[in-house]
Amino acid sequence: MTNQKQYPLWLFILFPAITMLLGWGLRGYIGGGPFGAMIPGAMVALSLAMLLKLSVEMTSVLVVFAAVGIGLGGEMTYGQTLGFLRNQETMWWGTLGTTVKGAVWGLLGGTVLALGLIYKKLPKKTVIVAYLLMLAGMLAGFKLINQPMLVYFSDPAKPRPESWGALLIGALAMLAYLKYKLESVDFKIIARIALWGLIGGGLGFGLGGFWMVMGSYLPKDVTFDSWKAMEFTFGMLFGASLGLAVWLSRKEMDLQGASPSAEPSFTSGQIWKEAVLTLLLALLIFWVMPEYLDQIVDEGYTQGSFVMLNGIDLAKMLSNFAFYGFILILAVIRFPNLAWQVGITLTFCYASIDFMQEFYPEVPANSPFTSYFLLIFLMVWIVGLLTAYFQRHRQMLRHMFLLLVWSCMVVAFLRLGFFEKASAISGLSVTKLIVGKFFVHIVFALSAWYISWVSIKKMNESN
Repeated sequence: MTNQKQYPLWLFILFPAITMLLGWGLRGYIGGGPFGAMIPGAMVALSLAMLLKLSVEMTSVLVVFAAVGIGLGGEMTYGQTLGFLRNQETMWWGTLGTTVKGAVWGLLGGTVLALGLIYKKLPKKTVIVAYLLMLAGMLAGFKLINQPMLVYFSDPAKPRPESWGALLIGALAMLAYLKYKLESVDFKIIARIALWGLIGGGLGFGLGGFWMVMGSYLPKDVTFDSWKAMEFTFGMLFGASLGLAVWLSRKEMDLQGASPSAEPSFTSGQIWKEAVLTLLLALLIFWVMPEYLDQIVDEGYTQGSFVMLNGIDLAKMLSNFAFYGFILILAVIRFPNLAWQVGITLTFCYASIDFMQEFYPEVPANSPFTSYFLLIFLMVWIVGLLTAYFQRHRQMLRHMFLLLVWSCMVVAFLRLGFFEKASAISGLSVTKLIVGKFFVHIVFALSAWYISWVSIKKMNESN
């Protein structure tokens, strides 16, 4: 990486901020949960890589680490926490809850993302042990904080399993191990990005929640999507904080010794291997493991009191996105040329699954050999082919960024076309159409246009 100073501080802040604003909005619109949260993770990683002028090899790994790292926070439930914001008596408790959950999201997401930035310097064993210790810390947090509801930010009358304590202990366990294993200059990068992730995530979710408060005071006939405004605020401040952290780390990043002129090492003969391995990963993570593990957890998990470790806890950890993320990272460590397919294609995969679940709500999610399954395969296959094509050509980072952004945008506008009834907008004023009905899609379009323009006009990739 070279010439980081070519790009000013404001671009390091604004470009990732708008990128993650869009990614977070898309996550809530076309694919929620932790798999949906891979979207902003992968997108912000690509924006940071272009700013830093990373080599394509480093970027491919970074995209996977960032998608997994940001996706981890999607395990947290926060619907009931946001519900507290609509009541004056519980507003400040809800604000504390969103701030804590956002800060934990940013802390762990920033840590794993930063690990991807320095991955090439680390022994593979160090990365694997760090992740395993994070999983162990998560299990401890589940058992000691979240399961007994020691500090609980949801509705005790209708308890839902929380996981913010698990993610917090997991992040601290990973950071403690990395502090012990890494050289000071490398750990400084991780600690800084983790800290700014904590700050940006906490402020983003905490302050973004006040859109929910404002929405509770609006007249009933005034339509405004305060939930999406919250997501946009969360993504924008989170992305800005990561951009600032990377800018502050640019001198240490120079010492990583990556060559910006590294050429892609992909050949056309590897396409079939990528296709087979990507398909196997997708089936394992999106179909086989959920089919057999989710039912065990749903029927046996106890919420509200401490229960000694048992088989249900093992099933819960294996069905957790954190373990799926571990599988993805192991796949990239073992098959480095698979990184782009994991980072781009599998990130898009859940968006297509979520879309088809809404299009065919009567079809069981795990039913194979149906039009539901075939259409998902077709959508993912198209993105996978485009990923394979672009990773064998120049301007890879730009093309991968645009591919991920606009494939997700296509799904978002397909949802608008298929699921928005004409009767719902007939007779509405222009103001109500813009602010009430199409506010989200206008923000999507403007954000996607801006970050696409930046990637094409502002980014001069050396590779």
